[in-house]
Order: sequence, then C-alpha cells, then structure tokens
Amino acid sequence: MKGFFLFALPLCLALGADPVQHRLPIAAALYPMGAQPGATFDAEILGEHLDRAQSVLFHQPGASAEILSVEPTRLRLRVHVAKSAVFGQHPFHVVTPRGALENEPNSIAAEAQPVPIPATVMGRLNVDGDFDFYKIRVEKGSRWIFDLRSSRNGNSLDAALFLLNADGAKIDYNEERFIWDPFLSHQFAEAGEYILVVQPTHVRLDPSFAYELDIRQAPHLDTVSPLVIPPGVDQEVTLIGEGLYGEARLEGAEGAILSMDGNSARARLRVPASTPNGPVQLTLLSPGGRSNPVELLVDSTPRHPGGDRISPPTSITGVAKYRQPDLYRFTAQAGQTLTFEVRGQRFGSPVDLTMRLLDSAGKQVVLNDDFTFVGGKFYQRDPRITYTFKEAGEYAVELRNVVQVAGERAPYQLLVRPPQPSYTLQLSNERPHVNSGGETKWTVSAQRLDGHKDPIALTLSGLPEGITAEPVTIPSGKEEAAFLLRATGKPGTAGFVKVNSDTQHAWRSVRVNSGGGEGAAFARVDQALVTISEKPNFSLEAQATNVNIPRGGAAVIPVAIRREKGFATPIAFAAENLPPGVTIEAVSAPADATLVQLKLTASADAALGRAPRVAILGSAAGESHEAPKITVQVD
Repeated sequence: MKGFFLFALPLCLALGADPVQHRLPIAAALYPMGAQPGATFDAEILGEHLDRAQSVLFHQPGASAEILSVEPTRLRLRVHVAKSAVFGQHPFHVVTPRGALENEPNSIAAEAQPVPIPATVMGRLNVDGDFDFYKIRVEKGSRWIFDLRSSRNGNSLDAALFLLNADGAKIDYNEERFIWDPFLSHQFAEAGEYILVVQPTHVRLDPSFAYELDIRQAPHLDTVSPLVIPPGVDQEVTLIGEGLYGEARLEGAEGAILSMDGNSARARLRVPASTPNGPVQLTLLSPGGRSNPVELLVDSTPRHPGGDRISPPTSITGVAKYRQPDLYRFTAQAGQTLTFEVRGQRFGSPVDLTMRLLDSAGKQVVLNDDFTFVGGKFYQRDPRITYTFKEAGEYAVELRNVVQVAGERAPYQLLVRPPQPSYTLQLSNERPHVNSGGETKWTVSAQRLDGHKDPIALTLSGLPEGITAEPVTIPSGKEEAAFLLRATGKPGTAGFVKVNSDTQHAWRSVRVNSGGGEGAAFARVDQALVTISEKPNFSLEAQATNVNIPRGGAAVIPVAIRREKGFATPIAFAAENLPPGVTIEAVSAPADATLVQLKLTASADAALGRAPRVAILGSAAGESHEAPKITVQVD
C-alpha cells in the first residue's frame, strides 16, 4: 500500500523594487502524489514561473529528486524514495534563481478501468466533463476503505466518491469527510464486481486537479480517548476510526489491543515513567496494513480524581458532548493567577470548545473561543485563558462544545495550573530570499505566555556559503527581532537554516493550497530554505484573465510591461499551453514600450473548449518572465 506522500512548497524569491513585480514560482499540482518506500518514479509539477528550476530540496531525509526537464509552466522530476522513508507527507522546494496510474479513457461506466485491489490509484480530472470509473472485484462480507486524498495533499480538487453495483445503482456515497476529500468504509453483502466513481463537484476542471485514491483494508485512525495519560501509568484507551476489525498490533507505546469492533479498538497502554511530556504517535499494524498515526499526549500534571470540583494544578480528561457543557468548580484567592488551557483540536480531536470563567452567581468573568497558538495550524479551535482573580471566592470553568459529536469521539484535556512563563518562536517566512549583492531583513517572532519578559537570544545554523547574518536578540518585553541577511554568492544558492534559542527552534505551520481553493495540507517546518535570488529587469501583467475566441476569429490581449529604471531593451513575446488551433502573432515590444497588444487567432477547425493555464512569455537580454496565467476559451 502506498504510504509516502509528497507535495511541493513553491520557492518564493525576491520581490523586486517598484515598478517591477518579481513573479513567485507557483506549484499548482503534483502528479503522481505519492509512492511506496523504495520506489523511483517520474513526477510532473504544473504551475507558473517555473523556468530555470535547478534543484529539488526535501525537508526530511528519505527522498531525493532530479529535474528531467524545465518549462515555464511544467517541471518533470525523477523522484527516488528510500526504503527507510517514513510514511506521511514529505514537503519539498524547487529552487530557481527566482528564488497504479490512471489510464484514459475511463470516463464512463462501460470504460471503467479494472483495478486489482488493494491498490493506490493516481488520477486526474483535468478536462471539463471528466469522471473517472474504476472496476473492482470483492469477496462476500469483505470490508474495504476508499480514501481519496487531494485537498489533504494541497490540491484544490473537490471530489465525491460513488460506489455502484454491477447494474450501476448507487449503494454508497461520500463527499467532504476531510475538508474536501471523500472517504468511504464499506462492507460488501455480496461477492462480485463493483464500480467506484470519482466525480468532480466543479463545473470547470483544471489540469492541476490530481488525486490519490487509496483502496485498502488497513485501518484508519481519527483520534484516541482519553487524549492524555500520565507517564508510568497503566491505562485503557480507545482508538477511534474506521476499519478496526480482526487482530492488530499496537506500535508507538507499550501495550496490547484488547478488542476491535469496527469503529473503535480498546487497548491497554503503559508509557514508561521516564517518558517526557509531549505527544507520542500511535499506529496499528493489522493484516491489511499499517494505519495512519494518531497523537497521544503524555502529561505529568496531577490527574483530576473525578467529580465537578477541581484543585489546581490539575489535568482533566473528558469527552465533549454536543450542547451539554462541562462545568468544573474551584476556589480562587484574591490576586491569584491561573492558566486554563484546552488541548483537543490541535492534537486530532474534532472538538470545538468555548471556555468561560463564571463567578459564584454564574456571571461570566471572561471568555475565550479560539486562542491563537503561534506556529499552530491555520484551523485553531482550542481555547486558553490566563486570569488574575480580583476577589476571593467560588468560581467555575465551563466548556461548551459546538460540534455535533457522539460517544468517545471528542476527547479533550483541560489543564488548570499557575502560570508558567514560556515562549514559542515562529518563522515569519519559511523561504526568505535575498538578492545577490544585496541584503534583506528576516523577522522571527516570539509569542510570550504567562508573563514571560526575558530577552531571547537567537542564532542561525546552516547558512549556505555566500549568505551571512549576525546573531540577534529579541529584547525584554518585545515580540520580534530581525536578522539582516547579506548575499555575496550566486543566484540559486540555497540551504536549510534553523533559528535557535537556548531552548528551542523557531517553526511554522505551512499551509499548502496549490489551486487557490479551500483544500489544504499542512506541514510543520522547523527550518527555512534561505536562497540567493536575482533581481528581475522587467515583469508582465496581462490585462485580461479570461479570453473568448470564436472559431476562425481573433482576440487581442493587452499586456502591461514594467521595467527597472534604465532597462530599455526590446521584449519578444510568445505563449505556452494555447488550445490546439490557436496561435499567437509574433511580436517584439520596442525598447521603451510599457504596453503591447498580443493577437490570438483561432483556425476554423480549432478545438472547442477551455485552456485554463495559458502563459504569456516575454524574453529580453537573456531574461524570460511570465505574466500570471489566463484562460482562453474557443467557442
């Protein structure tokens, strides 16, 4: 089964001074999206401003890639995955000086592509009206998981999954289980052939719409309940997910599986007393394969013994119920400061809790819904309150869940303790860049919690040759400082750099959203790719985003030209990805031109339809730049 997923983090290099705009490389899609450990495969990246790509750098060990061919809107790579590569996402950067596969046709049920299962199918819905049909054969009573990954890999495809019987009747369906990604777990009542349909929900499709369809019997895990256990304690927990049948072995902690009943598995765990506080990854290894990991938190804070009365410091583990708030009462002294922090959504639980402090009369003292944890994922729903009580008395902390859940599927931890001054360092940019011969500021911020005020000394490790920077300090009471990066090396020089303090590295949760929609993947990075870039002498801006051309007709696209001061050189124009039968008139803009009219002509038999990724290219003095993509429709 496939378990190695990768996606590109496009390299953003050098914003030129006005009026020239330095176009940032954009990766709109990667195809195929994954492979097995030990595999070597060819991959394609579709995007913009990809010309002169020169190397590929992975954040994690276990993978490497070489560039086979380069075009402004397309890269071809050969990816090598080590047998030791860990399952999961492997983000990578493409460095430039700018800083079972699907078979067609399979778009109707009669052409359904036979797929021996288990399998991982790499597909695309890249042409308007495209559907993908796959034919599978199953045994009576067998259970299979159908897991389509697209938005979780950073793609903007919004797809639905239909399961049909041999007569074409729908027997199961799912859409948007994970952001936009569908997920099905189905037990087949009868043996035979069935058809799986991948259907886009978009009216218009795009060459970047790629997906990875995993058909497996390996289990899927959502979360673990309780979410937290102390070190050195035997504890029964429930692993919650899909496809939890038969026998399995637990990995990631000492323990054994006690029972499995489809949507949950009971396990007895023991975490050694020497285990430090923090997350531990648990997986299940079953005859059908290895599950995805879930995080169990180890926390040595004294456990709440039960009941509705608490005594700080304490760790409370609970299960959030829909519209049934949990209330915990306590006594506070005048001038006493306490921190109340929920751990849930950040660690895989589906909870969305609102937290309130109430006085003895039930009046709200303070409320928090979603606290912004610096460096955390973009979707943050865990609350946190630090409060100094003005008067002694009886108080209560209330947790109210706004997400409809049932049973053990929504675990949380509530920590109540005196403040513990701390800080978290965040990278302002995980891919800073500096022009050759120039300098630029790179900011690092600190989120100070619970009264932390001390200076924070920062250093850099891993700077590539040709880039220098001196250590900096975030002053007492301040929240950021900036390194001054100076570049003397050649454009395209790059290296992974860490920002260090005495206790930690700066980090950032990177959202990969290659197609511009809501689908997204997240990758935590604790190192930045620092690059030397070259300063562009001109940039282009098409004055249209959608162009319609009738067969046998023509259309004109005005293109604005921005030039650096003193750059007076003619610019030759061309186009890439035009529809079949459409041509562009050869044009060279004069040395002083700031606008050019480009004429597109469609032949009488030009192919009808849309070309959504047409690139307008300009070349001058050895430089080539691309205007942001436009869509050309032949009617």
